[in-house]
Amino acid sequence: MNLRSILSVGPTLWGIGIFLVILGGSAPWIPGFLLTLVTGLLIWATLAYSLNLITGLVGYVSFGHVVFMAFGGYALAFGVGALNLHPVVGVALGAAVGLALALGIGLVTLRFRGVYFAIATLVIAVAALYIVLDIEELGDGKGIILNPAVEPLSVFYTILVTLAIEVGVTYAITHGRIGYGIRSIKGDEDAANTLGINAARIKLFVYALSGLFAGAAGGVYAWNVSGAFPYSSFSLTFSLQMLAMIVIGGMGTLLGPLIGTVAVYLPSQVFLTIPLLSGLQFTVIGLVVIIIALFVPGGIVGTLRKYIPEFRGMLE
Repeated sequence: MNLRSILSVGPTLWGIGIFLVILGGSAPWIPGFLLTLVTGLLIWATLAYSLNLITGLVGYVSFGHVVFMAFGGYALAFGVGALNLHPVVGVALGAAVGLALALGIGLVTLRFRGVYFAIATLVIAVAALYIVLDIEELGDGKGIILNPAVEPLSVFYTILVTLAIEVGVTYAITHGRIGYGIRSIKGDEDAANTLGINAARIKLFVYALSGLFAGAAGGVYAWNVSGAFPYSSFSLTFSLQMLAMIVIGGMGTLLGPLIGTVAVYLPSQVFLTIPLLSGLQFTVIGLVVIIIALFVPGGIVGTLRKYIPEFRGMLE
């Protein structure tokens, strides 16, 4: 990318980039409890952007995205615990596992459309849990505990860089030639095929990218919680929260997943600190998603662009 193309990028990408740079520069002086909160926010933002690739951009709703996150976490835990890899290498391994799984799963499931694809991904997520429970090398159903102490700043910067790359990739995809094909597939896949667009190849490419970043985020998540454990790693609430984040923020947009993550993650943490409300966060999130899907389907970003003309040329 030359200087001219760098200067021509939209204000949304510039804004996200500046935000991440400021966040990275101030990290050493952020109090420990707040750094933990921000790290969790960045992990969830990375997961939301990964789901946004296949669901927001292409229009294929996946309820099984937790599979890539979970196996990415197990890849890091196994690599660090059994192979003595550095955790950053473990994150790269998690990304590679997520990519490989997405390619394999996508070759089969992407043949389905609509609700059939969603159901297929859900079934795979449930089946994956029982497969892991029977693999002795992955903890024999008990999970893998990591003994090395967590280095908060290392975890923070790893997920920060991962998110920055993911946002850049999302922007490049939506503004490149492949973006026209993606929009055609989302609008009318049969018509796109008729026009000579290789829909199967584009879908698999985007799905593989989404699996790669979900696997990387899963690796960082396992690193941050010092292990990978079957029932928590494969919890379907991960997929549902990712979906809620992109629906609330704005599906298929560049800024939406980040805004949606803030809107879902921070209130959820507040709910967890209040015993009387700790079990209600998913109910509240579900109600908000239903309301937005029915009345403001464009999410926060879509609503701002619709009702505030000044934002139409600024927000993506």
